[in-house]
Amino acid sequence: MTRRTTPVTAIFAGHRFHVRTDETFLTEQRGHLLRFAPPPDSSAAPCGEHTEIRVRHSSDLFHDRMARLTSAPSRQVTPFRGEPYLCTTTGGVCWWRPHPEHLPQDHLYAKDAAGRLHVLLDPGADRGERYLMRVIREVVLRCAENRGWALFHAAAAAVGEHGVLIAGPSGAGKTTVLTALTAHRRADLVASDRAAVTEGAASVVGVPVSVRMARGTLSALTSQESLPPHDLLPASFGTARKAACAPWDFAGAFCARVRDSVPLSLLVLPQLHDDRREMHAEFLGADAACTLLAAVCCTPYDEDWQEPWFADRTSSVDALGVQAADVVLDLVAKVPVMAISAGVRTPQLLERLADAVTRRLS
Repeated sequence: MTRRTTPVTAIFAGHRFHVRTDETFLTEQRGHLLRFAPPPDSSAAPCGEHTEIRVRHSSDLFHDRMARLTSAPSRQVTPFRGEPYLCTTTGGVCWWRPHPEHLPQDHLYAKDAAGRLHVLLDPGADRGERYLMRVIREVVLRCAENRGWALFHAAAAAVGEHGVLIAGPSGAGKTTVLTALTAHRRADLVASDRAAVTEGAASVVGVPVSVRMARGTLSALTSQESLPPHDLLPASFGTARKAACAPWDFAGAFCARVRDSVPLSLLVLPQLHDDRREMHAEFLGADAACTLLAAVCCTPYDEDWQEPWFADRTSSVDALGVQAADVVLDLVAKVPVMAISAGVRTPQLLERLADAVTRRLS
């Protein structure tokens, strides 16, 4: 008997995804997908391509494929930081199964000979709906590279029609500045941790990633049902442990929206400290800005997405390095670059950050 499926279409970074899901899993999968998907009217220019993804939710099928793959020759790959998979090609299908010593044995990924992508789930999988977004993010990253864009370790917001790229290493304060703009200026969310800058530095485009917030940022906000609680998080500054929420949950808490793309007007490089130092903002010269931007550029090397898997990389690493360097130069030449520092214990920090950034947009 053929298992019934229902198609759902979503567009991320101008790339169209057609997702078919078993009817029994449709509510969970569709709901999770739509908590990330920006509305079509905010989409980046279309790339002209589409990707088909099939999500299966079947105990018999999952355990049959897992048993076959366990006995087949495989090689270990680590596409995503700290998450090794075992890769097997059989019958024209490339399979990835989670390494049994490191990851839950509740999902499988596959790419068939026609290029269609598959997610096969054990119905007992914990939050199995989240595995689809890993596939979508990987395709978005490769598509962005193919279009001549560069990817940055950055958040991004849309204040009206002004795009603000907020770039920096982990712990610099990207999400804090993003939250300040959303909470106090009702800025729309474009990106939370990875953002693409288009060729010529014309626009910033979001990569669909959960918004990860530390306790200090969350505790500065009024409690919201759609935001994670902060009292279970470590209170120490700079901790790697954060709470995650879907983009629409974050934006909806402040009556804002999720947007796919916005023209780029300002680049902010935050540096927050565990003290009460006064806020200081300054515009950087070209050399200093280029050095700092190059350090947080994820093209062609990304500390999280380490090896392409669902989508092939079509350009060489050297060519992508040149491409990224060109985008960095365009950014510095066309967009003001502002460094901003402050102490996280400064009173009314979020409101003051929002004011410091939006004053530069007028």
